[in-house]
Amino acid sequence: MTTLKFYLGLREEILKQISGVENSNGYFSWDDTTPNWLTKSRLESLLEKHILLAKELGVYIVTRYTKCSNPKHEWYPTTNRYGMTIPYQDERFIWDGRQLYQNERLSTCPCSPKNKPHNNWVIDDIIYDKSADIENCRTIALILEDVSDAIKKSGDNKPRSGIREYLLRATLRINDAILPKSVDDYIAEARKTL
Repeated sequence: MTTLKFYLGLREEILKQISGVENSNGYFSWDDTTPNWLTKSRLESLLEKHILLAKELGVYIVTRYTKCSNPKHEWYPTTNRYGMTIPYQDERFIWDGRQLYQNERLSTCPCSPKNKPHNNWVIDDIIYDKSADIENCRTIALILEDVSDAIKKSGDNKPRSGIREYLLRATLRINDAILPKSVDDYIAEARKTL
């Protein structure tokens, strides 16, 4: 997959989601707007799909377990979606501190000998393959973070403007990545000629 194909596909899917996020009509029985739980589910699917696709461009999400119920838990055991062994701070990757998620999650820590799901404190680190275009990886990471933030804003009884805000920002980042120069650079050049 090319970077452009990734951006174009993600942009198209985000725009579909933005168009479906309308303010609700309160508690009227005829309110037929998309409920937040459905928007959240769609955005989670979109995010998961593009996390997997981003691997081809050098962006990986690694789940780091900071603590769990196992008293012998040490350091930061990790898991990932790719079936790869990527220990914390693996030197094949750039770990620049970007995180997609940090909180408790019902999951199975890899250090647990019984492998039972517990509420573990986890961090989803965004890392980059050292051989990839790092600037492009950082842009993709910011876009994925925006989609993740939109998901966080899509809880029940939350205003939908927050969802649209983050999806719009993701779209603007994609637009800047697709164009030969950012809109800000274009405006700066245009102002010089005024």
